[in-house]
Amino acid sequence: MSIAIPGFTEFYKKFTDILTTPEWLKAQEDFKKSRNIFTVGNGGNLAVCDHGAIDIARLTNKSASAPGSGILASSLINDASHDLWVKNWFSISMRGMSEQNKSESMLIGVSSSGYSKNICMALNLAMENNCKTLLISAKEPQIKGDYNTVLLNVDEYHTSEVLTLSLFYQLIHGSGFKCPSITESEKRQLCSDYTKND
Repeated sequence: MSIAIPGFTEFYKKFTDILTTPEWLKAQEDFKKSRNIFTVGNGGNLAVCDHGAIDIARLTNKSASAPGSGILASSLINDASHDLWVKNWFSISMRGMSEQNKSESMLIGVSSSGYSKNICMALNLAMENNCKTLLISAKEPQIKGDYNTVLLNVDEYHTSEVLTLSLFYQLIHGSGFKCPSITESEKRQLCSDYTKND
């Protein structure tokens, strides 16, 4: 008999507990009010952020992006340092934005350890520019900031990453947009194929 991987036995409870916290309620409200969403993390969290940004852009009326390109990240790291690359990416992303555009933007940073200096520096820059901010952290952050922080209270990287991606979908759903089912997608594809063959 196979033993389940640690960290998923109380997944649904952890997920629903987060949704009742004041920090999450603020995050959801900030997301609703934002037109531009930027998401960033390191390693696996960056992959989660890239996935989240793509689906936010696909499933909502918001613009969303993440610095998912290895070419982009390595260029910015080479230009400055690992600590500064996310801040520099966000600075580039804000180019040409009016003050109103900035106030309608939200930067979501993700950290498993709560000790991602590069993420925290970018969140501070976002706050200085009147953007909405959110840090999703698996554990109590070791770097404190004035940005809104949602704690996952988990100890495994895999649990943190899966939970974070689930929360991206909750932000979409909680803002009145639909996360389509596989069945609905299959029906649309069948309908599209049928139309092509007509």
